[in-house]
Amino acid sequence: MLDFMDYIQLAFAEATNWNRDNSYLSLTTTAQSILDFSTPERLRVRVSSLSTPHFATSYTLGTVGLLDGSVSYLFSTVPLHNTPSRSALIPLRKISPGYRQVYPPIAPVQSWGWDSLLNGVGIPGLKNGPASKFPTRKDDEQTVDEAAQRKATLLHASLQLPSPTTLYALFLRRMSPTTQLSLAVCSTRGPPLSNSAPQASMLAQLSHDTGKYCNEYLFSTDNALFGWRGLWNFGPDPRVTRDDAPPRLSLLSAGAEAYYSPVSSLIGMSTGLRFSTLPAATEVPSPSSTSTPPTPISTFPYTLTLTLTPITGSLSTTYSLRASPNLAFSSRFGFNVYSWESEMVAGCELWRRAKKSTSPANDDLEWARRKMRLHDFSASLPGSPPPTPPLPSDPVHPEPVTGSETDDSEANDSVIKLRIDQSWNVRLLWEGRVKELLVSAGVGLGPGSFSLSPSLSSTASGSGSTQSGGGAPSYWRGVGVSVMYSS
Repeated sequence: MLDFMDYIQLAFAEATNWNRDNSYLSLTTTAQSILDFSTPERLRVRVSSLSTPHFATSYTLGTVGLLDGSVSYLFSTVPLHNTPSRSALIPLRKISPGYRQVYPPIAPVQSWGWDSLLNGVGIPGLKNGPASKFPTRKDDEQTVDEAAQRKATLLHASLQLPSPTTLYALFLRRMSPTTQLSLAVCSTRGPPLSNSAPQASMLAQLSHDTGKYCNEYLFSTDNALFGWRGLWNFGPDPRVTRDDAPPRLSLLSAGAEAYYSPVSSLIGMSTGLRFSTLPAATEVPSPSSTSTPPTPISTFPYTLTLTLTPITGSLSTTYSLRASPNLAFSSRFGFNVYSWESEMVAGCELWRRAKKSTSPANDDLEWARRKMRLHDFSASLPGSPPPTPPLPSDPVHPEPVTGSETDDSEANDSVIKLRIDQSWNVRLLWEGRVKELLVSAGVGLGPGSFSLSPSLSSTASGSGSTQSGGGAPSYWRGVGVSVMYSS
């Protein structure tokens, strides 16, 4: 389950129309959400609040060995009016990531009012992207929300306690419709009796997204590391696509990343492919004049990925399938061409929506209504004529619930995630809503640790049996519960 501050950052990206999925970093997000989920450790309690549309706070207390916790603050210049902040109203599918449906790329919003050298210049066939929700006005006529949209900035700070104390800070600024700047700082202070200076590092990232492609340039003060990530979407350019063009059925994307450090002579490189069906592929087309009934192009949405790290010789493939709106499967197979190490992981997620009973005869207050009828002199006795129909405003006989109210009662969402690898290590996670609390409970079982190499798992299990005096190794890897409340 995502942290409350991560959820607010997702809301900030949606409010500023920034596509977080059009990045090489999100190439394998669909499989990672199902296979690489983490289970809580011991007991952890989170209390958060979006006190104003611009300011959010979060406090965390955990019991992992010793008591630990964190204090976080977030400020956004963009008002988050339409963001549900109460834990009873937050959509569980947003705060508990699962199968992620890939959508066709769109052109960035160009009508936010930034000054440009091309203002007033018409380019044939070039689209300006989707229109902004605010009309274009002069600078002296702009409202506060319009000015905030143009100067979209996010500030986030988090302090981890106790020692070693870690301070994390984030500065995010939307510089133009296609450019975003991010500065992240991490500083760790040593033990109280240590005289060493705090260790700090900064990561700067400049992202440029046009819809057709996305480039990200990175620099880290840790060993003076330079990096680049890029993603290219095959097919028509969303900036020049005609409005009457048929919807796309699939999307093929290719990306790569490279890193280099002149201080430590460190070189890193990887590349990958992703093929995914789009929502239009599973829709039933309109019937034609032929006798053959229309059928969708694809029965189920699915995503295929292939990633390669040439320097280390690692190759990984994933296949994710959404069998129904509430059921998804995913698998991953990876191996190293320079050794015998391999990895095979399979997982699934099952969503459940429990409908509350809307019948007055089945609710928890029926026993009280029966007692009230004993003292109701207007109630009919046995053998007497039937009473007149109750008025609509009668509190004892409420009106039947309409369809819209029935949809609102479907608030008890929950999800079960299961993951197993080639060493029979199992992770089981349940996340759901209990009253007004978001609860996450998980357990880990298996003969070895969750490592990529089966040899490491056998070594860990062997050492565990030796330390226990030659007895049977323990298959219990840990259990934890996390509770979150937000207002």
